[in-house]
Parts: sequence; C-alpha cells; structure tokens
Amino acid sequence: MITSLVQRLVRFPGLALIGGVALFGTLAASPRVAHAQTPLAPGVLLYGDEDLLGFGYGGGDPIAGATLTGLTTNTITDATNSFGHGFPFTPSGGEFSGTDQIFVGSVQTNAHDGYAAFAGRTAGPQVVEMDYSALVGVGQQVTSLTLGIAADDFQFGSFGQPFTASVNGVVNAALTAKLNSLNQTGPLTHFLTIGIDPALLTPSDTLTVSIDQGGDGGDGWAADFFTVGVTTASVAAPEPGSLALVALGAAPLLAVARRRRRSKRA
Repeated sequence: MITSLVQRLVRFPGLALIGGVALFGTLAASPRVAHAQTPLAPGVLLYGDEDLLGFGYGGGDPIAGATLTGLTTNTITDATNSFGHGFPFTPSGGEFSGTDQIFVGSVQTNAHDGYAAFAGRTAGPQVVEMDYSALVGVGQQVTSLTLGIAADDFQFGSFGQPFTASVNGVVNAALTAKLNSLNQTGPLTHFLTIGIDPALLTPSDTLTVSIDQGGDGGDGWAADFFTVGVTTASVAAPEPGSLALVALGAAPLLAVARRRRRSKRA
C-alpha cells in the first residue's frame, strides 16, 4: 500500500501528501512567488518561488505549522504537510540562485536515485546567499534570525550519504542533523525552520547557507525556496550623563599629558 502510494506520487505531479493522506491538487502555482527576496510576512522575506519546483502546491500551504520568526538558537520547527511532485525539473529563467536546482555531492562517484543520474544536476555545494538588510532598520540590531528551507528529496536514511550544512562559513550541527534525519523518498518537499545563532551574523546582513554531501555524493537533493525571519531591537545610544562621566574621567589624563609636553619643551 505504501509503495503503491509513493509510486503514484511520482507519476502524478499534482499529488500532495497532506497529513499522511494523498490528495490531488491543481498545478497552479502558489500566490507567493518571487525570484528575489520579497516580503512574506512581517519581519520575513521569501527567497525563490514557492511553487513546488514548478509543479504547484495545488492550493496547499507549504509553510503552515512552521514558525517563521523568533526561534532561539538551534530550535527547529516543521511544517504540517509534505508535498509529492513529479520529476525531472530544472530552474526556469530568473530563479533565485540555488533554488529549483538538483544538486549532488561536490565529489560524485555513484548515483543512487534519479536526481543523481539526471543530466541537469549540478555538483555541490549548494550555496544560497540571502540579503535580509531590508528587515534591519537604522539603529537596530538583530536579536533573532530564523532560517526556513523547503527541503526536497533528502534521503540519508535510505542511501547513507551524509549531508553537511554550514551557515556563514560555520558548520551548523543542528541543521546538519535535521537534514540527515529526513527521508523524502517520493520525491517529497518539506518546509522546516531553524533558529540561527545571532553571533554568526555579519555586518552586511547577508546570510550564506551551504549544503554539501559526502560519501559517494550520489543522492541528489534540491530546495524549492528559503525564508529569513528576523526580530530586532534598538541599539541604545549613550545617555548625556554617561558621556559627561566619560569626559570627566578623561580630564585628569589630558592634564597629565599636557604637563608632560610642557616638561619636554622645558
């Protein structure tokens, strides 16, 4: 029964797995579509097309149930539903870089699935750069950042080829473990979010996510879209009284410096 259901998911791209039940949907794309970052909700930007890799979510909401903002470091939430779709696919013109593209490991010596054998695949790592500066106002600092990934066809459990995820050049153990816990045979797309440590953020307000695969690199994967959600707080300016105390504290030092200069002249 389960095997026949998975087979039908592959054959019919409009079939969505919703709450464990397969439902047919239309092939119309979701209304949330963007080739670059665009507002998705207050404090949240969408990167890429929310369109199930071009097959359409059939009226389903891929992000429902997941928390888009305010997650603490390494806290993970999952969307309620996963969605099956057809194969193959390639990025359409103007896709946000790193989305709707099939990737394999940077060193591939085998092919365990159709993705890894597809002529349109690209060698990893998958690198996605997301500018979220539009969410950070003047005089504000980021207090939390929540990353969302519409992950597709991660199958470490089936094929044993380990994934590694990095954020701003640092391996993220929690995200790596989450991606390796997925078993998206079908293929299936599933949206998840994770809180990123604010200490990893850069002054440019750009988040760089890198995903690669070890082993024989032969288990292909993709991502439909990404999200970034931030919360911010105002950076407190020094109070006038504090500035006066600093000035008073510096006055004796200035006086000593003047006396030394005078004594040298004498």
